Amino acid sequence: MDPEEAALAALAEELYGTRRLLLRFLVDLPDSGSVVDLQRKLLDEHARKGTTRAERDLFKHHRIKLRAIGDALAWLLLPAHTIRTLSKHPGRAAPPPMNAEDAAFVMQVVEQLFRAGRVPVISDLTNVLLVGDVVAVESGGSVEVVECKNTRIPVRPPASGRLARQRQRGEMLTRYLRESVMPHPQGSQAAVAAVADALAIPRPVGPSPAIPELVAMDVALPEPNPEWLAAAYTRYEESPQGVGLVEIGAGDYLLITERNESAVDQLGDVLQTLPPLRQVCVSMHFEQLNQPLPHCRSILSYPLDWEFRAALLESDLVMVRVVDLSIFEEPDDDGVGLTLRDGQLLQWTHNGYHQVFSNRFIDEVMYGPVSAAAMRSCLIDCVRRAERDVVPLVMDTAQISRVNELDRGSGSSVRYATVYPSNDGDLAIVGSAVDAGLDMFPEVTHTEYFPSSRRLIVYADEDILLDTEVPVAD
Repeated sequence: MDPEEAALAALAEELYGTRRLLLRFLVDLPDSGSVVDLQRKLLDEHARKGTTRAERDLFKHHRIKLRAIGDALAWLLLPAHTIRTLSKHPGRAAPPPMNAEDAAFVMQVVEQLFRAGRVPVISDLTNVLLVGDVVAVESGGSVEVVECKNTRIPVRPPASGRLARQRQRGEMLTRYLRESVMPHPQGSQAAVAAVADALAIPRPVGPSPAIPELVAMDVALPEPNPEWLAAAYTRYEESPQGVGLVEIGAGDYLLITERNESAVDQLGDVLQTLPPLRQVCVSMHFEQLNQPLPHCRSILSYPLDWEFRAALLESDLVMVRVVDLSIFEEPDDDGVGLTLRDGQLLQWTHNGYHQVFSNRFIDEVMYGPVSAAAMRSCLIDCVRRAERDVVPLVMDTAQISRVNELDRGSGSSVRYATVYPSNDGDLAIVGSAVDAGLDMFPEVTHTEYFPSSRRLIVYADEDILLDTEVPVAD
């Protein structure tokens, strides 16, 4: 091996070891270390650069794995519905701040939120948080979406341009999280269906009257069972073939094996012993790890042995899901059933009314320890509720407005704010009247709050309505 190859091999080994240490740091939380320290380490690793093309390729691979660790942190700390909603953005995940001053400002915001009792996640360390620079959760479950702007605070929030669109998108999605309802965008039925699919909620299709708003529903989806992953890992270690198999149910299997040519042959031998499957679907976890779907929980976030998680991160070990999708089409005892269409969508039809479940529900089965039969039962329960409560209203034009209230979910406590540096080194938090709880006063446009001094300024157009110090609660 020549010196250049030896140096690359040493660098690859160093980065591999660094990722293992970072993952162990994640697994040890909250007993050891802090989420702030972990994210500072992740930012530092993202900032590393190579000088040659080969080194840059190694660092590109390194950053992909670092983002997988960031995704796991988000799934450990944030509600699933929040993650799904904040993934809705026309662009791709932005890189973490490379400018040292911008990175330092983001960390200042993170530390301030942490000191205030919130647990912050830097969005750009993940693949799945595309709205907001920092998303923080309080112990009671309230969520704060924060944009970090390392610039002078403007006289008023921007009303046009990229920054205005960013703020409007953030405020719209946080309002959706609070109220569980959002107006349909203007456009065709295809646009309505696309937005509904993106938000992973049922969409109106076919001859059904168009429901005027997107509505988030509270649905008790089946819980994942990480015990199946642990059991498959144990069986892998004990298996002479190097394949650990868990039968979740008839036609529903989870396997752990190595990612090499020999293991593929052994896996094929194991699959040959399974009963015949009518509509077989096979997936491997690294597809979801490297390009994650925001509605599927990160496999690295499950409570598993850290070395097992590290092997999954590096794809030294592979989780394989083998599922007979015909499970989803099995009718219940009363004849109620679903139909597979367009790949992995599920549809229920009743007297000309169609309810379509997006591919999210099959994806959650294919990329995690979730039972196909349990997911089918959950969707059948949703269909029965629709048949009992929703369909009669949808078929009656005079009653259709009641559908939104009937199906609307409970909502979440969410705020959206933009943070700027202030002249005295403090932070200035700019928020809308709604997020400040002042929307009952129509003249209020926005607020500024300075955490260190507890100073609150309330604005109406360009006038100051109130400039006071917020008292400390007993």
